[in-house]
Amino acid sequence: MFAFIYGFVAQLAFDPVGIWIFFPIAIALIIRRIHKRSFRSRTVQGLLFSLGFTLPLLHWSSTYVGIWPWLILGVGQALLIAPFAWVANQRGLVLLVTLPSFWVVLEWFRSNYPFGGFGWGRAGFIAVDTPFSQMLSLGGVPLASFTVIFIGVLIYLVLLKFNYRYFPILLIVFANLFIPNAASTVSNHLKVAAVQGSVPDLGLDFNSQRKAVLNNHLQLTKNWGTQANRPLNFEPDLFVWPENASDVNPLTEAKMQINDLVNFLDKPLVVGGVGSSNSRPTNLSILWQPNKTGNDTTVIYQKRALAPFGEFMPLRSLAEFISPLAKNVTDFEAGDRVQIFSVGNAKILPVICFEILSDRLLQQDISNSNLIIAQTNNATFGESAESDQQLQITRARAIESGRNIVIASTVGNTAFIDRSGKIISILPKYEAGILYGEVNLTHENTSARWLTVWVEQGCFTVIVI
Repeated sequence: MFAFIYGFVAQLAFDPVGIWIFFPIAIALIIRRIHKRSFRSRTVQGLLFSLGFTLPLLHWSSTYVGIWPWLILGVGQALLIAPFAWVANQRGLVLLVTLPSFWVVLEWFRSNYPFGGFGWGRAGFIAVDTPFSQMLSLGGVPLASFTVIFIGVLIYLVLLKFNYRYFPILLIVFANLFIPNAASTVSNHLKVAAVQGSVPDLGLDFNSQRKAVLNNHLQLTKNWGTQANRPLNFEPDLFVWPENASDVNPLTEAKMQINDLVNFLDKPLVVGGVGSSNSRPTNLSILWQPNKTGNDTTVIYQKRALAPFGEFMPLRSLAEFISPLAKNVTDFEAGDRVQIFSVGNAKILPVICFEILSDRLLQQDISNSNLIIAQTNNATFGESAESDQQLQITRARAIESGRNIVIASTVGNTAFIDRSGKIISILPKYEAGILYGEVNLTHENTSARWLTVWVEQGCFTVIVI
């Protein structure tokens, strides 16, 4: 039972509670509990810890769909975390290296497998509000995760086991944690207006009223775009809509309305909507440029990293047997290429919803961009913790990439984040509104872009040896 409680304490490091020190403390406590136990006992205790961590953390996944999908996701993720206990019987310096390394390896695995992976709740995501946030820009989420677990092991060795030989290491680590992030050169700015148009009803049927979500965003944007309603002296270079802002196909059914709006604004607009390819739906981000000649002026990005059980249904027969709601999930068509949006001096990398979890996509794509736009639809998770946790992940990605990020959500959180992970401005959740401001454009790449893979390979090597 104590192991389950320690896991519960660990997940409190994530938003909306967000007390980062709880994670390494929980690691120290679980090590003390299982350190001298048998392999079988460590395995059981590791699973209890992991269940205490994943079930509360992922409780938002039960919103509107019931208990079974949540339990399957939570237990499945716990099974991929629990093996950390297998190496928790090591001693001293060996434990300091092997446990953080194995944790990083386990995070890599569950971020990629099965069904493309689901890397929610990685230890490195909590680094945004810690003294060691620079680890994200240095070696990405893997190095930040290593640091969190490393600190947990140090707490166990020094404060719980009273082995003061490791106290100097603890002092050195904490002294280095306060090294500030390197300053970047700001090459230019972009004035952005991010539209949070809201939805008629929270839930899976947020788009049940045909065109209601689209009309919300059309009307709010048009009203705000008139000179009388616009903030004094603010002329946006770009408008941004969230994922699913157009609840009908924006390239066919809503094309005329969106085109008229863009020409009225005389500014480009990034639209999130569902299109169609090969008779299957596609999740799209579309840069819509003003053009009164009638020619097509859209640039389209098609989401590549589809969400299992949300945008495609693995093991469909089994899933439909467990939950009848699985029948409502239509398999989307994944995209296969990078797309950078060019708006003035801005080179924008579009990221759709849970793509923010993918190390691989962001590492491949970031070098040719100087700004990230993250479009998401959080209406399907109601008033749960999902949107706050996703915001925390996005803040971590801002530090890791060295880029400002504009988040546009249907219901929140819609926010501007700077490259240090700080929230510059944010709209109230579940209220329609437009967030506007000037965001920096930065071209410099952090070392995380190339060092992340070496951190992971180093951790793999440690475990193999």
